[in-house]
Amino acid sequence: RRRAARHRGGGRRGPARAAARGRARGAVRGRRAAHGVGRVGAAEQGAARVVHGDYGLHNCLINQSGELTAVLDWEISTLGDPMADFAYALNTWAEPEDELVNKENSPTLAEGFVGRDQLVDRYASHTGCDLTHLPYYVSFNHFKSACIIHGVYARYMQGQKSTEGVDLDYYRSRIGMCITLSKQAADELD
Repeated sequence: RRRAARHRGGGRRGPARAAARGRARGAVRGRRAAHGVGRVGAAEQGAARVVHGDYGLHNCLINQSGELTAVLDWEISTLGDPMADFAYALNTWAEPEDELVNKENSPTLAEGFVGRDQLVDRYASHTGCDLTHLPYYVSFNHFKSACIIHGVYARYMQGQKSTEGVDLDYYRSRIGMCITLSKQAADELD
């Protein structure tokens, strides 16, 4: 009886379990939103090459002339398909008209940066890659970002990180935004 009363009465474990169930349901909805992406639209795996895993301007050093001088933070590098790195960089390449892409402090909004379409064209011309399956990689990386952000959010909610000064609603909205963008890219595979 005491145990049941504690949960109904909102003791420490009752609300925490309810919140965990809610987060779990959100994760399931996210997996359902990306359903099929892993089965449809993926290119045949070619020879494995070194991939960064977190490639984007946030991990690059650019000199005064605008030339890339170094790529930093290789701790999650692995062997895989370079299209995964390219798609991840595209997903963070904000443009002024974007409604859902996280545009906070995005350097690509500054004058002189090409748009995503121009970046895709340059990538294709410099690498000779067939970009037919690019929406698959874009969708995968948006979903991957949702999972990473959800992991950070979960650590906050479990008290493993201080929430002082943290906008938890912002984290929740970013998770949903990434799932939506993943679904939009997956819809291009049909």
